[in-house]
Amino acid sequence: MEIEIEVISQETIKPSSPTPQSLRKYQLSFLDQIAPPIFMPLVYFYEADSEFSNPRKSNHLKKSLSQVLSRFYPLAGRLVDDLYVDCSDEGAPYVVAVANCSLAQVVTNPVPKNMDKFLPYKVDDVQNLGMAVQVTYFQCGGTAVGLVMSHKIADALSLFLVANTWAAVARNGNYDDVPGPKFEGAKFFPPRDAAGSSPVQEL
Repeated sequence: MEIEIEVISQETIKPSSPTPQSLRKYQLSFLDQIAPPIFMPLVYFYEADSEFSNPRKSNHLKKSLSQVLSRFYPLAGRLVDDLYVDCSDEGAPYVVAVANCSLAQVVTNPVPKNMDKFLPYKVDDVQNLGMAVQVTYFQCGGTAVGLVMSHKIADALSLFLVANTWAAVARNGNYDDVPGPKFEGAKFFPPRDAAGSSPVQEL
């Protein structure tokens, strides 16, 4: 059976609180600058929960994502010329879709190429985004939550930290029990300048 996904809505989720002016420019580190321009993907699958309708699930996910974006504010910004992130709170794209199959048909005998259908963007279609989300509902009531994050802004460990923080906020309403991020990459790996010159470290 060919799995088909139909997008039913698209919007942009902004941080729940504005980023301070002093943090509006997040400098990429040298390692960030030379990282490949790709998205790192992650998809979670959840069984049906009769207590929550799809609109209620989506509203809850959007509200908690908004809180997470306030903590990980570069993800709501836009990349500028491989130099820095303009943390202007433009937000993260949020897509809602429906699948023509059940959750079991996807996870019982998973086909790797089908996993891309649960992501909001192809992994090589980064543009200047920091993060994007797609929520897909199955005919059985199950849900897939797919997220992609720019490798220019975060590494794999950061991707899981964001996912764990989002889960904590969705579950508890706060992220008190989850370690906070440290945006210090440029401090340890100074970036090259706009002309492309590599950083020079003093000995």
